[in-house]
Amino acid sequence: MPRKVKGYSRVDTGEAHGWLVRIKRGDERRSKFISDKSAGGKKKAENAAKALYEQWTKELPPPETAEGKLGKRNKTGVVGVHFSSDADSRYPNCVYEYYIASWKSADGQRQNARFSVSRWGKKVALELAKLAREKKIADRDKIIQLYEQEHGPIKEKKVARRNAAGTKKAAAKKTTKKAAAKKKTAKKAAAKKTVKKAAKKKTAKKKPAARKK
Repeated sequence: MPRKVKGYSRVDTGEAHGWLVRIKRGDERRSKFISDKSAGGKKKAENAAKALYEQWTKELPPPETAEGKLGKRNKTGVVGVHFSSDADSRYPNCVYEYYIASWKSADGQRQNARFSVSRWGKKVALELAKLAREKKIADRDKIIQLYEQEHGPIKEKKVARRNAAGTKKAAAKKTTKKAAAKKKTAKKAAAKKTVKKAAKKKTAKKKPAARKK
């Protein structure tokens, strides 16, 4: 299998023996083949390929990373901020919605901060997420404090929160009713069975004795 190092790889096919150097930065692509023969040997050709790749990396701009790109599925129009919704399997029609900011810290660790739509409303939750992404601060209380310093106190969406609580209560009430109905049906079935058993026993008592021959 051909040996491959970042930026250049070994080629040994037919008459070609050497190292292929390739690089892509943005719309610009560069490539060059350095043969063992022209460089004076296999090792010298590898050293020449390495030196050329390092030269190109200095001449061209740094590579683009996903950190600064807007994903295709991103509907917020802001890099690093996306909308998310989670359904609660315990309660029907109960969905939790968030705007989430995400980024990588200086040491490469992924961090994020999420803001509830039911608590802050869509507009404010999005603005808080954008601010968290801009400042790269995961502490939500700190972000809220910074936002309020510029825009004034935020009013929480208490109505939305009550609705969510009401959904939970309705689901619990429905479960209780279902259990009660099931219990009632079981009682009726047991009572019916008892009546049938008693009737059968009574019929057996009334049956006349067989005549003696």
